[in-house]
Amino acid sequence: MEFTIDAVANKMIMVLLGLAVLVALGGLAFFRSYEAIPFAIGAGMAAFTNVVRVVWLKKTINKSVEMETPKGAKYFFQIHYFLRIVFTGVMLLIAALAPDNIVNLLGVIIGILTFPVAMRLMQLFIPPDAPMTTPQPVKEEGEE
Repeated sequence: MEFTIDAVANKMIMVLLGLAVLVALGGLAFFRSYEAIPFAIGAGMAAFTNVVRVVWLKKTINKSVEMETPKGAKYFFQIHYFLRIVFTGVMLLIAALAPDNIVNLLGVIIGILTFPVAMRLMQLFIPPDAPMTTPQPVKEEGEE
């Protein structure tokens, strides 16, 4: 099986969305009242944040691989790493400033913490020695 950054990112998004559903259902089972809805909204907000982070990471990796100098790629990657952390912090700040009856901060925090869990779960799908390849352009009919 061939592994590309796009395929890994798509699987990571699916794992994150599955974990978000589990977190939301766990909140529904735990709260069993009107507080479950803001918790689920918080989990959904965290799922959105995680998906944006994965897509952003995929684009950053693809762009840094295409760069001419390793030093430029390193700085590009470091800046985008910092920006992803700032984005996560902004989303947490928005959740903290939102009223408790709209977004539950605990749901956002638990949802954000599913990102490293998803990274570990991805190790079940991708063997550690699997070579990562670049996607090949699709040839149209008649091209050789």
